[in-house]
Amino acid sequence: MKAVTRPAALEDSPEAFWERFAPYAQTWPVSPEPLGSPVLEVLTPWGVLYVFDRGITPFSGGAASLVIHGQVVHWEAASEPPAIEHLGGGRYKVRGRVEAVLDSRYFLLGLAGAGQENRLHLVLAGSRLPELGTPIQAHLAPPLMAFRPEVSR
Repeated sequence: MKAVTRPAALEDSPEAFWERFAPYAQTWPVSPEPLGSPVLEVLTPWGVLYVFDRGITPFSGGAASLVIHGQVVHWEAASEPPAIEHLGGGRYKVRGRVEAVLDSRYFLLGLAGAGQENRLHLVLAGSRLPELGTPIQAHLAPPLMAFRPEVSR
């Protein structure tokens, strides 16, 4: 009998993920999709992001503190300016600078704009991590996810 090896889970629970990465949360205006869809529209200076809501409780909209998280399919060094592009089907391509390597699986990608209020942080996970300070372009697997506290801040 052949053993099947499965990759380790990236999170124990949405609550545990929030607790671990809450220091990287940012507050953005959020609109839920209609009819109970788990998709949220997050309005950022970089445009609208369509994210899968990992919150446990229903969300009615308004400003929300979110950790935006994605799984990196692959990345390469980039020389172009920061950007985020929705490729359809929940897939995104992002360009920014690695602002922190959080551990052996996670890093913080920052997309800096003209001012601090235009900075967007993404907590990304990957099997091969870039070095701190590296400008990269990353292709993300669907879906882009949003974790939020269960109690409004």
